[in-house]
Amino acid sequence: MKACVLEEWGGSLSVETVPEPEPGPGEVRIDVRACGVTRTIENAIQGGLVDDPTLTPRIPGHEFAGIVDAIGDGVEGVRPGDRVLAYFYLSCGDCSACRRGETNQCLDVEGWYGVNCDGAYAEKAVAPATNVLPLPDGASFAAGAIATDGLATPLHICRRTGIDDTDTVVVIGAAGRVGIHLSQLAARRGARVLAADIDDERLEHVDRVTGGMVTPIDARGEGFADRLREAAPTERGPTVVVDTVGDVETLEAAWEALGMGGQIVTLTTHHERSFAPLLKEFVVKEGALLGSRYATKDEVVRAGELFAAGRIDPIISERIGLEEVPAAHERIRNGESHGMVVFEP
Repeated sequence: MKACVLEEWGGSLSVETVPEPEPGPGEVRIDVRACGVTRTIENAIQGGLVDDPTLTPRIPGHEFAGIVDAIGDGVEGVRPGDRVLAYFYLSCGDCSACRRGETNQCLDVEGWYGVNCDGAYAEKAVAPATNVLPLPDGASFAAGAIATDGLATPLHICRRTGIDDTDTVVVIGAAGRVGIHLSQLAARRGARVLAADIDDERLEHVDRVTGGMVTPIDARGEGFADRLREAAPTERGPTVVVDTVGDVETLEAAWEALGMGGQIVTLTTHHERSFAPLLKEFVVKEGALLGSRYATKDEVVRAGELFAAGRIDPIISERIGLEEVPAAHERIRNGESHGMVVFEP
């Protein structure tokens, strides 16, 4: 079968012919129908999650959906023919966090699918049965690929912050796959959404695909804080700011504009960047700085259900074949891509 192979962390992908994988005990094999080509996977390719050389060569890719075509010994609850999507974390299933359903907070996580084991940049992929979740019949495979992270992560953010119709939500990096689906989801919950990004093309994309349900905001240069305050519908200002980018200057401006009792949420993992307002500022505006870590298995399933019900639209900027995946990653690396790129074998 064909697959995209990474020979070493920080290297480039190449399309190669590799043996078709066989599911071992507790595993299933999936006929991959759609897989996201994303910045999260690029971060993994660059060694941003782990750079252990013993884990390469590796087939990356974790944001995917497909059809089960074989199961290993001991697998229950999953059958050939099932439509499924995948869970990113190789959570243990036994710790206190996993037992209460908070699989994103697993205390003994064994790594990441597509990083510590081969992933789905291939025609077929093997996964632990515990990482396989049902894809509703009403959702397309491409929507399932988006649900695994692009919508599941926003759903977790909304639940963590309690976003509702009293909020003004700023989404930094709104044209990205997480940003565009978070913008929709927050707006559907009744919030006023200020969708911030850094160039005209990206801002026009956000305005077009959301059908005017959000307010595009230029995040470039000086005056960003003032533009946020002016666009907020009340004197309180923004109440929730979600950072999908990790730019410190933009975060500082968002903190300046943040309303009384507001929350800033970050979900980026740029290891060498720091954002630290003075302690007194937390008290003066009773503000909060939160981290948001992926999503639970239940939230991934719920994301698929939201697409199936037509309550959120899956936004795809480009559909490509497997042979085009390496070039797509070069565009991501060079900052030339936005939105959700999906490869369909």
